[in-house]
Amino acid sequence: MLFETYVKLVSDFPEGCDQLFGQPLNSDSSLWLSVDGEAYPSLLFTARLDDHRSDIELRSISAHFSRDCTIDAADGASASGIYTIVSLRENDPDIVRMLLLVLEETFNSARAPFSNRDIASSIQELANLFKKIGGADRDIVGLWGELYILSCADNVESAVRCWCSHKMAKYDFVTSGAVLEVKTTTSSRRKHRFSLDQLRPNDDFQVYIASLNLVELNSGSTTAELMEEIYSQIIETELRASFLRQCLMKGGQDIYRNSMRLSAFPDGTSLAVFDATDLPVPEISPKTPIDNVRFDLDLTEFVSISHATLTSILSSNGE
Repeated sequence: MLFETYVKLVSDFPEGCDQLFGQPLNSDSSLWLSVDGEAYPSLLFTARLDDHRSDIELRSISAHFSRDCTIDAADGASASGIYTIVSLRENDPDIVRMLLLVLEETFNSARAPFSNRDIASSIQELANLFKKIGGADRDIVGLWGELYILSCADNVESAVRCWCSHKMAKYDFVTSGAVLEVKTTTSSRRKHRFSLDQLRPNDDFQVYIASLNLVELNSGSTTAELMEEIYSQIIETELRASFLRQCLMKGGQDIYRNSMRLSAFPDGTSLAVFDATDLPVPEISPKTPIDNVRFDLDLTEFVSISHATLTSILSSNGE
């Protein structure tokens, strides 16, 4: 992963070096990762001098196209040539780790070389993503719960395809015939907040609730660790990139900085699954002008249905 290479470059940065210090990421040296004296990372792409394009200067990322550049290498050698330089304006290790993971998916070395046009288009998309990540309301516990549900799937890729991309979606997982809403808590009781139309939708589909009761443990997993565990199981490139973006949108830019470690109970009682039709809801007259009804429901004493239902839902491809 790029972050491990970045850490080594920062550690090995030569004293007195006044230019970029880097390492090639592929066999033909058409793609490099480098750092400067302030530990700011950059990706460098071989480019044509006549491939003119205006530089991009944004808050979190910049791109300087077709620049004459020299890179000092870790083995004492150096490389000179025309490169397009994509630089991150961050040196906080937790933020850099998150951003480099996104860059790694965007500029996969297996797809090199990249044209300046390709790079410019990707930079604009990344800038929009970084802006959304920076402004995201963090719900680390909720994201941990959704990731845990994904980790329970027999086929992780099928489950990721069912995972709703918007953090404000009515349901967390949607398939052709059923939906699943995940509620996560670290309290001793399964008390969750619902909207009336979540449990009693007007549409003709089955609604299930997965209630997850977690505990903070030193031996547990952080949200970032759980994310990377699932990320490593996704083979399809586009799906893996989509999964990563979705995690960052829901968890915010500090996903690697959050050190809270959560775990399910070892006796298997953390997860309970309910059919929404079995759960009580407030009685509201169909003709009432009252709308957007939300309420708390304590599911502690309700009996869970078979977890096989959950497995079946996650095995279905969403539509």
